[in-house]
Amino acid sequence: MMEILVVIAIIIVIAAIAFPVITGLRVRANKAHALATMKSLGTAIGSYAAQNDGALPDEDTPGKDGWTAATEPAAAKAWYNALPKLLSSKGVGDFVRDGTEAAFYSRESVLFLPGAQYPEVKKKQKPLFAIAINTKIHRKSIDGEKVAMKLQNVQLPARTVIFLEQGLPGERPKAHDTMSGKDYDGAPKGSAKSFVARYNKRGIITFLDGHAEEVSGKDLLTGAGDIVWDEKLSETNPSAIFWTADPKQDPNKKAVSK
Repeated sequence: MMEILVVIAIIIVIAAIAFPVITGLRVRANKAHALATMKSLGTAIGSYAAQNDGALPDEDTPGKDGWTAATEPAAAKAWYNALPKLLSSKGVGDFVRDGTEAAFYSRESVLFLPGAQYPEVKKKQKPLFAIAINTKIHRKSIDGEKVAMKLQNVQLPARTVIFLEQGLPGERPKAHDTMSGKDYDGAPKGSAKSFVARYNKRGIITFLDGHAEEVSGKDLLTGAGDIVWDEKLSETNPSAIFWTADPKQDPNKKAVSK
């Protein structure tokens, strides 16, 4: 009996040592996968712009972000359909047309991130995105319509965000203290306020020049929950992160083009 207890105790000790090691390896593998994915999307953005007179892809389609909407003609220019095709993968609309929506949440999809916490129930209702395009890039017109932005009009592409790791409904932990009372929605578009940190309180963002960086929620948001920004930031901090085409435009205010 004593020998059995000793063996059990040894097994428990080994398990206690192995669990954090295995968890750490899994986190690093998930982060590496996300980093590669985010970089590939950054490359695809450049290719898309080159083929479309500098225009960036649409952030979504008018109306609801449902499965059916992803198959409509207007969705062809949405980033989640256009960019996967440039990467020789399926867009969301392709999965719907093939009747394989479940495969969108697998490695068959270039937009799938294994480190994301996809909710089992809600992911069947509509496509949920663990990656989002920066919604601050395209400006709204006076009529409330989004006006497409061209890559050549972005003043600091190497420091302007185009993609971010986006939180999913119910996903934990939150990337910033100010998000504690809010829930992520897994929409195809987002900003610093929907950023999620999946890898030891850090996550990945992609810039318009195609490179990606690992950051924390505190790198993006202030203690009050606003996006980090000031009018002279582009002049005083060469490594600053921007969300608008014009770095002197406040990302915390609604942008309206003339």
